Amino acid sequence: MYTKILVPLDGSKTAETILPNVMRLARESTSKVVLLTVDAPGLDSKKAGPSWSHMGDALATLERPDAQMKAYMDSAASMLAGMGVEATTVTVAGEAAEEILIYATDNGCDLIAMSTRGRSALKRGLMGSVTDAVVRASDVPVLAVGPKSVEGKDLDGSIRSIAVPLDGSDMAETVLPHVEKLANLLSLDVFLLRVVRMVPWAYGAHERVPMDTTNIEAALELEAKEYLATVADRFTAKGITCRTEVLHGVPWDKIVNFSTTTNDMMVAISTHGRSGITRFVLGSVADMLIRSLETPVLVVRPL
Repeated sequence: MYTKILVPLDGSKTAETILPNVMRLARESTSKVVLLTVDAPGLDSKKAGPSWSHMGDALATLERPDAQMKAYMDSAASMLAGMGVEATTVTVAGEAAEEILIYATDNGCDLIAMSTRGRSALKRGLMGSVTDAVVRASDVPVLAVGPKSVEGKDLDGSIRSIAVPLDGSDMAETVLPHVEKLANLLSLDVFLLRVVRMVPWAYGAHERVPMDTTNIEAALELEAKEYLATVADRFTAKGITCRTEVLHGVPWDKIVNFSTTTNDMMVAISTHGRSGITRFVLGSVADMLIRSLETPVLVVRPL
């Protein structure tokens, strides 16, 4: 599955919300974990105290911020080791998103796992921007948890299924091998989704006129159902429980609504679709899902 998972941390409890997911994945796939902190220019690390209560009060008394962060990272690695996960720590200097991407590529990481939340309101904004940049540019899949993530709604907790939005394109389907691996590794059920947007208006040569779209809508829904059934057959043939659902409306809104009908569903999505506007829409849907869901989102960018 995954052999080396890169986990950026900034010393905050909110950034650590990704760790239960990492622990479960690493244990099940015997992955190595690399905990990465970026010494970014312009950030006042004196305000970046470690947050894990089990580290004790001694860290808070350290005078050197770099020593404090090293102690924090070493403690995080020790905690993972206690859970049976091999973990190492690395510190690099530079712009956070750029350094995360460079390290992942240069060191053979096959998954980046990170939170969009950081130390404070300001840092949350910075961490969110970093995650956005990583998701959009990474050649490595990214497992992200957003600002609404809830303890227990993770791969080490309640997650039992995975929703997969598709648009019928080969590029959108690049997420499917990852879904298959996760489903097998973690015994997850798969829900394949296709969102159909209705056509309320037709455009004539000179003016916009309303029209009866019943036949168009029926054809779109039939095509979506047939497509999803074909993809589902690939999963069921491999012994994976797979269901399909055609939704109607705005993609990100409908996907969020569907995914929150239960407390046990994560989402996996490609950032690219057919072409042009579709590619833009799928990337935007991924961003909105990360910001809106209480559960993890796996994002894959087609190469």
